[in-house]
Amino acid sequence: MERLRRVAAVIDALSERTGRALSWLMPAMVVVIAFEVVARYLFSAPTIWAYDTALILYAWLGLVGGAFAMKRGAHIRVDLFTANLSPRRQALLELIGAPFVVFFLVLVVWQVGMASLDALASGSRRPTEWAPPLILFVATAPLGGALLLLQMASQVVKAIDVLLNGEASS
Repeated sequence: MERLRRVAAVIDALSERTGRALSWLMPAMVVVIAFEVVARYLFSAPTIWAYDTALILYAWLGLVGGAFAMKRGAHIRVDLFTANLSPRRQALLELIGAPFVVFFLVLVVWQVGMASLDALASGSRRPTEWAPPLILFVATAPLGGALLLLQMASQVVKAIDVLLNGEASS
């Protein structure tokens, strides 16, 4: 079990570092949107690149940053039912739900991963005036899904640890 705890700690560190690195995209997205608002409404000179840039930054934040949110317990949950449960019962629910989450994430990584490879191979572009490469947007889903799968493995290890020891070690 100790080896699994170390693997979980490495995955947690990866999720934490990825999330912290991605957090720098939020101020960049704010600057891009603010620039577009000023250009459009003060100077009547909208840009052709701001919308796509903000959308791509948002995809990176929301999809690739998902593992960071899962690690910190910030993902959407129905806490109404689980908040008053003991740590062991919460861990048991985590283990019951894990196969469903894994199934969905494997489908996302597989299917959107194939679409990403297709977008990369074909050189597809967003259907906008600026037309940035589509891969900048589509690759976020399989990458984020893969990071979520890793973080889910860490969550399962921690849930098993709680079931075996009554509380999380480390």
